[in-house]
Amino acid sequence: MNVSLMTIISINLSLSVFLMILLPLLNWNFCLKNLEGRCLTACCVVIMIRALIPVEFPFSRTIPNRHIIPAVRHIMIFPVNMGIFSVKVFEILLFLWTGGAILLILWKLWLYFKLQKIIRKLPVCRDEIVLEVWQSLLAKYPSVRSVKIVMTDQNISPMIAGFRNPLIVLPKYSFTRAEYQLILEHEILHWTRHDTYVKFAADIMCSVYWWNPLFYFLRSKIFELIELGNDRQLTSSFSFDEKVAYMRCLTNTAHKICHCPTPFALSFDSHEGKVLRRRIHVIGDFRTIGRIKESLIFGTLTLFLWLSTSFTLEPFATPAGGPYHILDESNCYIIQNGDLYDLYFQDELYFTVDSTEYFDPDIPIY
Repeated sequence: MNVSLMTIISINLSLSVFLMILLPLLNWNFCLKNLEGRCLTACCVVIMIRALIPVEFPFSRTIPNRHIIPAVRHIMIFPVNMGIFSVKVFEILLFLWTGGAILLILWKLWLYFKLQKIIRKLPVCRDEIVLEVWQSLLAKYPSVRSVKIVMTDQNISPMIAGFRNPLIVLPKYSFTRAEYQLILEHEILHWTRHDTYVKFAADIMCSVYWWNPLFYFLRSKIFELIELGNDRQLTSSFSFDEKVAYMRCLTNTAHKICHCPTPFALSFDSHEGKVLRRRIHVIGDFRTIGRIKESLIFGTLTLFLWLSTSFTLEPFATPAGGPYHILDESNCYIIQNGDLYDLYFQDELYFTVDSTEYFDPDIPIY
């Protein structure tokens, strides 16, 4: 596996095209109603993994393009005089890309540690109703005994934050016992489903690809799918009346308290009205197509994604003689174009370089 300039460009191009196809499908109510949230979220996670590993695989194919790609390559390797030294355009862009990504990741981590510092100073919950509900839930979910509940005076949505020792933050707002039951179980499921890690990966992905607006849409859709999957799992055994009570709890929470987006934390309500409406719509009319069909859909999407990112656009293709064909003065010549050099093999442009030091010195240069 290797990484090159054209590999990064090709993978970003194919991912962008794939996202332009996938994102409208994820907004289609049919997909949200008939597919498990985990299936759709898994598809998005595969995209995140591919985006964070922009490497060329051994089975990757080179697709020649002698019209657009050479022009792009010329621009990317064009030298820019900075006074005492010279840098290429792609080196400037790479510096801006990596610099912006590092700054955004550090900012996200700073917000996370700041949030952790604030909530760990909050008082432990002493509300009798909350503690009774919590004890009943521990019998159902014994693996969450490390989770603690704290209270805040802020008018925020209930949420769970943290990785190793998570905390459930509840506002000092009067909920009924049934509402506490739904809210706490909702947050517990976020922890047992490892949703905080998925959100963390989505935030990191978006920080790395800060210049691509499609990844912001993908992150937003991942957050929505996390909530939809959580709602679906929680209400899967509910009766119609219990689902209505859960939907009423969602709307009441959204209307009475404000939503404060926080890094690497998952809240109970949805701050966007259309997302809340979609959650209620899906809860009230969820159908499943079966695990086998879901697996086939997930496998097809994953295969299509990885195949679509397994090619590299280059200004040349390997000649018919194969990769072991010797390039010498009998079949090649070089045309100098400013600070760049175009190598021609059998009178066809092979590739463009910025130095001739690795070529046979007998190859003529014009």
